Amino acid sequence: MENAVDALKIAFAVIVFVIALSIGMYMFTQAKVTSDIVLQKSDITEFMEYTEVENYEEGVDRIVGLETIIPTLYKYYKENYTVIFRDSNDQPLTIYETQTNYTLWSGYGKEDGYTNRYYNNDYDTRVCSFDVDEETNRHEPWTGNNNFYKQNLDMLLSGGTFIAPSGNQMNYNYSDMNVNGWKRAHGFIEEYKDDKFRESLGEYTYDSGTTISGLTSTKTKKKRVIIYTLLE
Repeated sequence: MENAVDALKIAFAVIVFVIALSIGMYMFTQAKVTSDIVLQKSDITEFMEYTEVENYEEGVDRIVGLETIIPTLYKYYKENYTVIFRDSNDQPLTIYETQTNYTLWSGYGKEDGYTNRYYNNDYDTRVCSFDVDEETNRHEPWTGNNNFYKQNLDMLLSGGTFIAPSGNQMNYNYSDMNVNGWKRAHGFIEEYKDDKFRESLGEYTYDSGTTISGLTSTKTKKKRVIIYTLLE
């Protein structure tokens, strides 16, 4: 009789343990799902919609050279502002051509999806800007790590080759005009060392929203933009 009672106690303890383990696993799974939803909906690129660059204030334009432009470039991915280059005709100045597949760009084919806003063709692979959000939406190989952003800039400025960290062969050769990447005979520094640019400051206005439990909150935010226009 005593053995039977002990067996019942053990069986009851096992059942309680299984129930507790099941509840724990369920709660962990729900917590992870909730966390993933919150992280996704708090991603600014999920709800970003740019409008035109606002008019520049009088007196903010100045003439600069590479001694000003290079330090600015090295901060764009840390301070999250946009740097745009234009030629002497105020048209986009192509810095490189992306090697990413535009059909894989975030939101491709959707009305509010990411497109190349600087050229007439929404899915043009030419690039005239430096912008973390744009590069992330294009899935450039250097995104997601500040060291990779720096390595890419190092190679573009000096005329070297950025090797894709993932090993997927999406490398950017900034010295060979026959491959995707920099389209000139020298690196950026060598190409523009004797040139001057007009620096203009402005802002992007965009809507940023988050959705939690079906409720969406939209706020209008602004993002700094710096435009460098090549002088004749």
